[in-house]
Amino acid sequence: MRSAYLIESQVGQGGQQRRDRNGFVTALGVRALRRHGLPVPGAMLDTLQACRSARGGFRFWPEDAQPDWAPVLPDDVDDTAIMALELLHAGRIGLDDARRTACMTIARRRIARFPALRPPWLRVGTFSTWSREGAAFDMVDCTATANVLGFLAAIGMSHLPGVREATQMLDAALHWAGDDELRASSLSPFYPDPVELVLALEHAAKSGAQDLHELHSAAAATGWGANAELRSTHPEHRVCSSPYGVAVWRSPELARLRGWAREMGEARIPKPLPHWIGDFESELTCSVFD
Repeated sequence: MRSAYLIESQVGQGGQQRRDRNGFVTALGVRALRRHGLPVPGAMLDTLQACRSARGGFRFWPEDAQPDWAPVLPDDVDDTAIMALELLHAGRIGLDDARRTACMTIARRRIARFPALRPPWLRVGTFSTWSREGAAFDMVDCTATANVLGFLAAIGMSHLPGVREATQMLDAALHWAGDDELRASSLSPFYPDPVELVLALEHAAKSGAQDLHELHSAAAATGWGANAELRSTHPEHRVCSSPYGVAVWRSPELARLRGWAREMGEARIPKPLPHWIGDFESELTCSVFD
């Protein structure tokens, strides 16, 4: 991990604050840079590669960077979809590897049944969140599902079983939520701010998931989904959480990176990133951009 760079975040739980560095938040930073046409530091890509497990999927932390206060988590479809796609874009993995990863870690685990009491938008056949064997039930997260659909579309695998059911579920979920922010927040147990759902839908649509263009437009037209990219640059933005917000991650560094990438992308400045990526505000006036 000496060559890796992990974006810093803060975790709030029960009034206690902890510092954290994880692969997931770093992956969102990589996505922001790539989407705005900016170069991605190799050290950040090293982090994503270090999050890959022996089973082929990806996890929230690299194995040797997981904090001692955190439970050991299995691979999950959200980290796998986000990290594998960024590594594919960067040339760190090949298309065959990405497709094999999708088939072995995402497509093979789909929801067969739900408890009797469940939200009305859930659909049997959509993708499970966790890559673990023997679980009778599993949680479904709409933002993670959108990330999965974007990954599968980008690698030409939108024909896989589960894609149709997942798309129908997102459609039903957005209709159910409407303009109600509380309902929208409940669609994604691991994302306390529905702004991230809007960003995931937009990214998936631009990655080739054609059926998600209309869903993104609908979400972006709501009060809770308007100006999603700009709102994600606020330092207090809630990036992710444990199920339903028991522990919440905020990352001022990711927020600053997203804002910086947005400004650079709009300005279309064809300059490389400086070697140090931690202080983006000062870099805007650094001589490397002169």
